[in-house]
Amino acid sequence: MTTLGRGRRCVLAAVSLLFAAALFRAHVAAALVTRGDDLLRDGNVDGAVRSYARARWLDAGSAVAADRLAFYLVLRGRDGDAVRAYAVAGDALLFSPRDPQLLADRGFAAERLGRWRSAESSFAAAAAAARDPRYFHLAARMAERAHDAFAFRRDLRDALAFDPSYALARAALRGTHR
Repeated sequence: MTTLGRGRRCVLAAVSLLFAAALFRAHVAAALVTRGDDLLRDGNVDGAVRSYARARWLDAGSAVAADRLAFYLVLRGRDGDAVRAYAVAGDALLFSPRDPQLLADRGFAAERLGRWRSAESSFAAAAAAARDPRYFHLAARMAERAHDAFAFRRDLRDALAFDPSYALARAALRGTHR
C-alpha cells in the first residue's frame, strides 16, 4: 500500500471539508442563531445581529435566522437597518411565504420606512397565517395611516371575526361609521 503525497492529502482534506460544510450547514446556522441569542442576553445587540447575519448567509432557508435578523435590525434602528430588515424578511418569505413572524417583521420594517400599504398587507397576512387578531389590529392602524378607511374597517372586522371579545378592535371600530 502506498501513502498519499502531501498535495493529495490536502486535496482530500479540502474535499472532505466541503462535503461536511454542505451536510452540516443547517446545524452550523442553528448554532450561530443560538450564539446570537446568547450575545443578545449579554446585551450585545450588534454581535447578535452579526451572528444572525452569518447564520442567514450560511442557510438562506432558515426562517429562524431571518426572523431574528430582521426583528433586531428593526429594533436597533440605525440608518439603513429598516431597509435591510425589509429585504431580509422579503427574501426569507420566498422560502417560507406564510411564516407569520417573517410577515410581521416585514410589516414592522415597512412601518419604519413609512410604507403604510406594505405594512398593512404584511400585518394582515401575518394575522391570517397566525390566526392572531393583534396583527389585524396592527394592519388596521397601518391602513389608517394610509388614509384607507375601507381597509381600516375590514381589518378591524377581521380581528373581531377571530376574537369577538378583542377590545382594541371593538373600540376602534366603534369610533368609525362601521
